[in-house]
Amino acid sequence: MEIDNSFYDKYNEQIRAIVAKILRSANQMNDIDDCVNAVFLSIMERLEQYNETRGSMGAFVTVISRSVALNYIKSSTRKTSELVGDEKLDFLAFPIEYQDEVEFNLLVENIVAKLNKEEALLFTMRYLYYYTPEEIAKTLNINRGAVDMRTNRLKTKIKNFLVKGGIRV
Repeated sequence: MEIDNSFYDKYNEQIRAIVAKILRSANQMNDIDDCVNAVFLSIMERLEQYNETRGSMGAFVTVISRSVALNYIKSSTRKTSELVGDEKLDFLAFPIEYQDEVEFNLLVENIVAKLNKEEALLFTMRYLYYYTPEEIAKTLNINRGAVDMRTNRLKTKIKNFLVKGGIRV
């Protein structure tokens, strides 16, 4: 398989959305096009690693998009101290390489299985899709303070799961 116009047309919007969410959290909205191009380059370089028995092409693209965007922020000279800080869980801030996709997915599934429905939704929105607290408040029709409080409780709960599971946080 190679990247052609149909591949670009199919995945461009998905990649752009992932990159925009991550770069917006670091106040780097001007860098979206450069980062999207870096994602496509990384996909081209790693395409031979894709194995459809391990996941869909969409999952492959998502993992690489997320990894490249997080690496882009880390390597940026405009990196802000608030990027990973309190709003992101440390274990989700690390770039996830494709070979770690299965383990990462199992970890996320394990965490989500231990959460109630509302916590799982908040976890997914905040830490997997990088919704801002304001976007979460608007989507869930709650105030920003409630989002912050629930997020803090969720982080504590997840950290406890990870510690009990032997993962250093």
